Amino acid sequence: MNQPGPNPVFLGFPTDSPAGRSITAGWEVPPDFPREWFEFIHPDDPHHYFSIDLTWAESTWSCRFGTPQCHGIDESFPVVGCCIHGAYLSDESDQDDLYNAVAEMPAKYWQLRPDDVDSYIANADPTELEPWLEWDEEEPTEDSDDDGPHIKTKLVDGACIFANRQGAETGPGCALHQWAMAEGRNIVGSKPEVCWQVPFSREDSWEERPDGQEILRTTIGEYDRRQWGGGGEDFDWWCTGDPTCHAPQADGTLEPVWVSMKDELKALIGEKPYALLAAHCEARAALPAEVKATHPATRRR
Repeated sequence: MNQPGPNPVFLGFPTDSPAGRSITAGWEVPPDFPREWFEFIHPDDPHHYFSIDLTWAESTWSCRFGTPQCHGIDESFPVVGCCIHGAYLSDESDQDDLYNAVAEMPAKYWQLRPDDVDSYIANADPTELEPWLEWDEEEPTEDSDDDGPHIKTKLVDGACIFANRQGAETGPGCALHQWAMAEGRNIVGSKPEVCWQVPFSREDSWEERPDGQEILRTTIGEYDRRQWGGGGEDFDWWCTGDPTCHAPQADGTLEPVWVSMKDELKALIGEKPYALLAAHCEARAALPAEVKATHPATRRR
């Protein structure tokens, strides 16, 4: 008599893909699990709805870039973390913020600082592209909404020009992040927008309610592998699902994301909406863990 085989485990990605292998090896949790969401209306705009992934906001994830806990999305180049492709700038304001950050950041924080940074800033020629930026030469695909080309941070030796490597005066990690942390600056505006937003995803969509009223819905969730598109499954590792990145940091710090990344959340949703989210999460902190949909990586750590 044939015995029934074990139930197959759905990894969310092909078993033979880098994502599948990482999950099978126990480096990451599978991406599909129960989540709780908090929906509320903007205090100042009755037609602006927010949907916040509480399972992610209440997780204890923290970035480990520049530490041994960061394995990098390319296992052959772990020291640069997820900064292999460079940072695409979202608009002129994002470009201006980065310019101001470079102009203010002392050279000691930036290992790969180009020799012509000072002369470029002194000349202030707006017709020349900043020496830390480059045009993306990749053509948009047929399925892409991008009209390209786009400006991004320059790649040096296979990674972002701001990604410090071994031997840097301030150690490996993002030069802009290290500078902001060392000098007590808000991380928002000190790094390109895409860099300070990750690992949050933000999606804005217009919807029509059953009563015919059009509303704007802002959804804030976890920037997991799938948020990168089809290429996400090709990363050798991704941090949001790794229990190690949900454990206490070297200094013993262990805070939920809605606390540790409050500046980023405030920039994403606004001061008043953040206050509502914080009050809700504070009230939920007294609930028993078994009644909440805890992030499995936080639970396993």
